Amino acid sequence: MKNRSILFVGIATAVALIIIVINVAGAGWPFRLLHDQIFNPIGSRLVSVRNVIADEFNFLGSISHLGEDNKNLQGEVLDLRNQLSALKEVGHENELLRAQLNFNARLNLQLLPARVVSTEPDDSRRFITIDRGSSSGVQVGQAVISSGVLVGTIYQVNDYSSKVFLVSDPEFRIRAIGQDGRAQGIVRGQIGQGYSFEDVAQGEVVTQGEQIVSAGSGLVPQGILIGRVEAVARADNAVFQSANLKPLVNLNTLELVFVVTGLKQ
Repeated sequence: MKNRSILFVGIATAVALIIIVINVAGAGWPFRLLHDQIFNPIGSRLVSVRNVIADEFNFLGSISHLGEDNKNLQGEVLDLRNQLSALKEVGHENELLRAQLNFNARLNLQLLPARVVSTEPDDSRRFITIDRGSSSGVQVGQAVISSGVLVGTIYQVNDYSSKVFLVSDPEFRIRAIGQDGRAQGIVRGQIGQGYSFEDVAQGEVVTQGEQIVSAGSGLVPQGILIGRVEAVARADNAVFQSANLKPLVNLNTLELVFVVTGLKQ
């Protein structure tokens, strides 16, 4: 075994000496040729292949990160849209409140804001339900207004909700008066045809474009705007005359209303 080791060392030493002698003698060009023409190109190609593979892995990694980033961005966009929607709703409610305050400046009413939570599905009757009830001081017969205009009266009261009887219902009745000629009569609802100002004495003066307001009865104060005269119907041999009134608010799109709880002192 020892002899084999000595032999291996001797062979390795002889090969090293031969290579040294060849290099010194300038005869090592075959080895340099082999190194330069074969091993170097192979090594370079292997490095290029490694770089390409590394780039592919980096690209795949970036795609996965892009997916996560895109998901995060979609979540941020949704949050921003929700915030914008909430701000629009707040702005809309502020406009309604501002309009109501402007209309209420001349009447000096005590108002309780309420949201419309549902509408009566039966086309033969006209009701809405609001989110205020007896717990908030709401009483049957109180006026309900929107933008200073009468939209109905409280018909039924629960603890935390109330049903509002709309002016457009054919069974609705309220005493009213013309602002210009001071003619008195009864406003009655007409589905799809505005309101009717009826039982007006023939000798009273009612003019087209005149505004009709509440005359004051029960819990409904005087002076709340109801509608505007569109046409007047008179007959020489009739005891009474009537007029068609145009509603000043759209009862089908009510969102925020106000219950008139009294007059400010």
